[in-house]
Order: sequence, then structure tokens, then C-alpha cells
Amino acid sequence: MLFFLLIGQVSLGQEDTLDLSRCFEAVGVNHPGAGQKKLIDQQTLMKIQNLKVQWYPSLDMNARVSYQSDIARIQVDLPFEADFPVPSKDQYQVTLNMNQMIYDGGRVEASRKVQKAGEQVEKQLVEVDLYEIKDQVVEVYFSILLLNKQLAILESTRAELKEKRRTVAAAVQHGTLLPSDLKSLRAELLNLEQNIEEVQSHVYSAYGVLAELTGLPLGSQAFLKLPHVDTSLAGDFQRPENNLFYLKSEHLETRKKVVQSHRLPKISAFAQAGYGKPGLNMLGDEFDRFYMVGANLTWNIWDWSRSQRERQILQIEQHRVDIQERSFNKALKVQLARIEADIRQYRKAARRDEKIVSLRREVSESAKSKLENGVITSSDYIAQLNQLTRARITRERHKIALQKARFDYLFTQGIIP
Repeated sequence: MLFFLLIGQVSLGQEDTLDLSRCFEAVGVNHPGAGQKKLIDQQTLMKIQNLKVQWYPSLDMNARVSYQSDIARIQVDLPFEADFPVPSKDQYQVTLNMNQMIYDGGRVEASRKVQKAGEQVEKQLVEVDLYEIKDQVVEVYFSILLLNKQLAILESTRAELKEKRRTVAAAVQHGTLLPSDLKSLRAELLNLEQNIEEVQSHVYSAYGVLAELTGLPLGSQAFLKLPHVDTSLAGDFQRPENNLFYLKSEHLETRKKVVQSHRLPKISAFAQAGYGKPGLNMLGDEFDRFYMVGANLTWNIWDWSRSQRERQILQIEQHRVDIQERSFNKALKVQLARIEADIRQYRKAARRDEKIVSLRREVSESAKSKLENGVITSSDYIAQLNQLTRARITRERHKIALQKARFDYLFTQGIIP
């Protein structure tokens, strides 16, 4: 039973271990925005099916009833009497028309490519939105790491104060220290408890935000790994926005081909069958069946340079997309320069923090010894201990900030370690 209990605890610990890569995967699966991709696929599929229908034969039925005030008459002076037929003023007609596209100048195929290119643009827009969500995940993730480190240091300080409280309480009983020294330690412990509760509240809230962003059932006991970052992976920009600009340009290029197809001739076959009065004999006055078959050729020979202007509009739009990409990349370079400055600053701060913590620890140990010998008061000792606690928290903050800056450097380029 003990063996299985230990195995269960180990498994639970593994399930509660979380890293950023798992968070990013969860965002791509659980975030509501990710569900748009399936809808975009369905929407594009139906649009393409509608385009294919243009190659299927169309079948229409028309019915018409009319009465006209006058009709065509044959009036010819002949040397003999002749009785020419006179059509009725009322006319009836029912026709069944079928049309079949034979050649459309490549319009349907070009339109299909436009829909596929538009689908890629829509999906990439979703990726851009999800990347912003991932950026929020990074901020919350590193804030939890810092809060957990701060909480651990505060709890370590609390344990040390509790130990020192027992020592001071014994000294007060023997008369070597004043009761005020014990009261100062108790007051500081209460203050420390309040700080710990505040940090725990922030931790709980941050875990809630992370769970909401990722859709993962996280508890405040989940262990977050500090990501290892290799800045040698830095290279060209691989942001989803860069791919979006490329896909937009490709989409505009396919639209040019649609515009070009409008100038090509279109050929279709048709067939018509009907029943009415009159039939094809306009002079007849009886109901009759009729049919007609043939082919149509449509060619827009002159459109007053409309197609040319439409292509120029699309070309201008491509230039705008190119300018937007260059502006975006320039903004990224400025952001990367700032991150590089932060990395240098945090490196220097980390080296200083080690020296500061070492010196503060020596001073705190000396103050502890002096307190035990009655040379200083507990307030003096608490002041030195708080200085050490703040130095340790500052060191951890700079360490985590350095790792986050390194991560941000790659993440800004579109590289996820």
C-alpha cells in the first residue's frame, strides 16, 4: 500500500509539472479563437463547391402569359385575294432552358485559388491572435515564477524568525534579554505572515489567469519550470505576422488572375424546349411544341481600361502590404534593441546581487550572534534580516528577469525555445 501510495504521489507531481511549451500547446487547442480554423475550413469548402457548380449544367423553367394591344399583320396589295394568318393578341409560353459552360477563360479556377489563398490569410490571422495570447501567457508564467521565489524566501525568513523567537523567549526567561525584544520578534512575525498571505493571494490569482488563458485545470500547487533559453537560436524573423504579410501578397496575386480572366472569351452551349402559343412560328395561332439548341460566345473586347485599373489597384495594395511588413520589422528591431539593453543590465545586476547577498548574510549572522549576546536589540537584528530578505528577493527577481528577457528576445523574433 505504501508503494502504490508513493507511486501515486510521484504521478501527481509529474502531472502538476508545467512548462511554457505545454502552455502554448494548450492555447492552440483550448482557446476559443483556435476553433475558428475549423469554421474557416468549412466556409472555404462551401465557397469552392459553389464555384464548381458554375461548371454544372443549369436548368431553368420560365412561364409567360401576355396580351398585347396590337399584332403584326401582313398587308400586301395582290391582284388576287389571299388570306394571311393573323396571330392572337394573347400569348402563352412555357420553356425549359439548359446552359452548359464550355470555356470560362479560367475564371472558376482562378476564383478557387483566390478562395484558398483567402483561407490561408484568415487562418494566419487566427495564428496572430493566438500569438498575442501566448505573449500574455509568458507574462503570467514568469510572474508566477517570481512570486513563488518570493514566497519561498519569505517562508524561509519566517522559519528563521520562529527559531530566533524561541531563542529570545528562553533568554527573556533567564533575564538576559528584555521582553520588548520578544515583542518585536512577534510583531515582525505577524507582519511577515501578512506579507506571505498577500503573496499567496497574488499567486492564486496568477494561476487563475494562466488557467483561463490555457484552459488547463491548474492549481496553486502546480510546479512551473524555469525555461532554459539558448539565445544562439536567434536568427531571421519568424513571426506569424511575417507569414501573414506573405500570404496577403499571394492572395492579391491570385486576385490579379481573376481580373485577367474577365477579359477572356466565354463559350457556353444552350438548349431550350417549350410549349406555347405561338411556337417558333410567330404567325401561328395554335399551341405548339418547339426546341432550340446552340452555343453562345461572350467576349468583352473593350472595357474602358477597367481591368487594367483593377490590376493597378491590386498592385498598389501589394506595395502597401510590403510597407506594412517593413514597418513591422523595424518596430521589432527597436524592441529587440531594448531587450538587448535589458539583458546586459540584468547580467550586471545578477553579478552584483551575489556579492550583496553574501555581504548581507554575513551582517545578518553577525547581528544574530550579537542579539544572542545582548549587544543589540531584536529590532536591530530584524532590520538586518529584512535587508538580507530584500537582497535575496532582488537577486531572484533579476535572475528571472534575465531569463525572461532572453526568452522575450527569441519570442519577439518568432522563435519559441
